[in-house]
Amino acid sequence: MIAYVRGRLAEKSPARAVVDVGGVGFDLLISLSTYEDLPVEGKEATLFTLPYLREEKLQLYGFSDRSERDVFLKTLAVPGVGPKLALAIFSALRPERFREAVRGGDTTLLPRVPGIGRKSAERLVVELKGRFEEEGEPGAPAPGGVAGEAALALEALGFPGGKASRAVERAIAAGGGKEMTLEELVREALRLV
Repeated sequence: MIAYVRGRLAEKSPARAVVDVGGVGFDLLISLSTYEDLPVEGKEATLFTLPYLREEKLQLYGFSDRSERDVFLKTLAVPGVGPKLALAIFSALRPERFREAVRGGDTTLLPRVPGIGRKSAERLVVELKGRFEEEGEPGAPAPGGVAGEAALALEALGFPGGKASRAVERAIAAGGGKEMTLEELVREALRLV
């Protein structure tokens, strides 16, 4: 998995960015929130990434920080929400504002996003509220560590956020404090889910 790309920002537009990494241009689909955080073309940029395979086409999504990528992943887990709608959400709302709206049960803000009606807004709040509340739980893996990456990998496989975090915690405990690679941790967590 490509966790991030760092290189010269070759091109940018409100919907995509091209980052030149050692002569290879990574074409990333981005939200307006990420676009606003990017430096001017020609400067160095770092984008956290999420590869997404759809209809035999691999697309690479880019995010200005891990938090946006994490919220994007959780949003994709909601039935009926694909990457196009998730990008529309983060183009209309900053990830922090979206998270606040979901946690607060604000179903009036979300219908302002193109493609989301009242019923879709209610479904997003119901599906995501618990996942966003779990983020603050003590003992949850840190988003930047190997444990956090393992939890994200399990979420990408379709496991709910809380269940993924708990499986990773159990895998770490089962390892008896032994340091594990990302692959070992994911394999052990899958065995314990």
